[in-house]
Order: sequence, then structure tokens, then C-alpha cells
Amino acid sequence: MGILNHLLLFLFSSAVIWFFSGLLIDSVDRVAKRINQTGFTVAFFVLGFLTSISEISVAVNSSLEHQPQISAGNLVGASLVILMLIVPLLAIANNGISLKHTISRKNMALALGVIMLPPLFVMDGVVSRAEGIIILMFYSILIFSIRKKNSILQTIELVDEDLLNKKHTNKTDAVKILLGAMFIFGAGHILVSEGIFFSSLLGAPSSLIGLVALSIGTNVPEIVIAVRSILKNHAEIAFGDYLGSAVANTPIFGLLALFNGKFSVEPNEFLITCLLMGLGLVLFYIYAGSKNTISKKEGFVLLYVYIIFFIIQTGALIKLSLK
Repeated sequence: MGILNHLLLFLFSSAVIWFFSGLLIDSVDRVAKRINQTGFTVAFFVLGFLTSISEISVAVNSSLEHQPQISAGNLVGASLVILMLIVPLLAIANNGISLKHTISRKNMALALGVIMLPPLFVMDGVVSRAEGIIILMFYSILIFSIRKKNSILQTIELVDEDLLNKKHTNKTDAVKILLGAMFIFGAGHILVSEGIFFSSLLGAPSSLIGLVALSIGTNVPEIVIAVRSILKNHAEIAFGDYLGSAVANTPIFGLLALFNGKFSVEPNEFLITCLLMGLGLVLFYIYAGSKNTISKKEGFVLLYVYIIFFIIQTGALIKLSLK
């Protein structure tokens, strides 16, 4: 199979994720309206998880291929893409994002701290089961903290009741969610296979491929949400999904470490990533706390952080391919 065919397979799998993620988004958006809950709450716990199915697929398939490094890079890069690329673009296109009645500053800080754990743990080049356990513990603390304020169990029960009752439209939603999850999972298998191929072709660590390329491919659902949120003026739902999806990457990383045991990654590629993500998350917290909005100007600043990351890591890929 030629290089062009591999590239087409990569693009095809991304297109599959794009199409079927639309089915998930439509269904959960209707659920949020029916149960009369804040868009943020439903999006954080339900849509945030559903749009992470592609990352779950990459984690499972990379583990089966004995290449957990590609998933580790993907999960770190995916959170960076969400908060430093997609959210800023949404803020720029929507002339700012209002965060009123979404999440407290305490829980925001805790959520961003949880998101920061994976890049911190890969800086030394080794991921262990102990680190996986620590990650899951902090994630549990976050869930407990948010549950006290937003009643997660009640939200999940309402969503479950609304999706699974006997009305025809709700059965349709359930089928769409199931089909979307299945096809997104299958597309994730292709992304892993092609990621391994390009890693070998370029002579680059698979974790670097996951960090730069797969992190964009697996965030196609979030990109879909950004486009639809701008068109429908649902920025609050979009922000809830993005924060929930970025947070969901952390327990996936923890489970990856638990199931695969100790494995190595290339530490040099994650050092600059960790520094830039740390800077980005601090700015994100400051901006989110200022007048409960992320303005268009602040969106541009966050976007610059991602552009610096992308230029540096793409340069690293080019250098490795020329060796």
C-alpha cells in the first residue's frame, strides 16, 4: 500500500468520526433541552464523555498493538488542542464565550489541575501504574467536588430516563448514540494503524505522532460542536463539552497506565508541551475568572500558545524525517 493510500485512510477515518459525531451531538443537544438542565452540566458529564470515544478507541487499539505511547501522546495533545485551539477559535468566532452559571472558580482550578497531570507525568519519559492510580484519585476528587454542586447522579438519571423511555424520538436518539459510538471506535482503530505507519515512515516516536497528528484527528467531534455552536448560538454547551472532554482524557490516561504497566515515551518532545500547557492553563484560568468570560482578544492569546506548540513539534517531526 502506497503512502497516498495510507494518507487517504487517515483522512477517511477522520471523516467517519466527523459524520457520526454529528449524530451524538444532535441527540445530546435534544436531551439537554428536554430535561431543562443547564447546557453546561449535561455537556460536561454526557457530551464530554461521548466526544472522548475516539480517544478511548485510540487507547484500546494502541494497547492491543502494544503501542501505548501513541495513545499517551494523543491524550496529552488532545487536551492541548481542545483548550488552546478549539476553545480560542470558538471565542474568536463567537466574539467571546460567557461562562456565567457554568462552573465555580474552585472547580475550574481543580479541573485544570487534573488536565495538567498527564503532561507532568510524561516529562520524565516513563509512565507507571502508580501514576495511573494517582491520576484516577485526583479525577475522583474532581467528580466528588462537582457532584456536590451540580448533582451529577440526578443529571445522569434524567438523561438516562429521557434517552431510554418508550417515545419513538428517544429510541432514535439512543440508536444514533450507539451507532455513532461504534463507528467512531472503528475509525479510531484505523487512526492508530496509520499513526504507527507514519511513525515508522518518518522515523519518529509514535508518541510524537499521537501528540501532533492524532490529537487533531480525534478531536473532530469537538470541532463539529464548535461549528454547530457558532451557528446555533450554543456556546455554553460547547464550553461544557470542551472542559468535560479535556478532563475525560485524564482518567483515560490513568487507565492506559494501569492496563499497560510501565512504558516509556520520548521525554524531550513532552518538555516543551508541558511548559506551554502549563502557561496556557494558567492564562485560561485567569481569563475564565475575569468577568466570567473568555473574550475575543483572550482567545487570540490562547491560540498563539497552540501555534507556538504546533510550530515547535512539527519542526521536530521534520527534523526526524530528514535524518
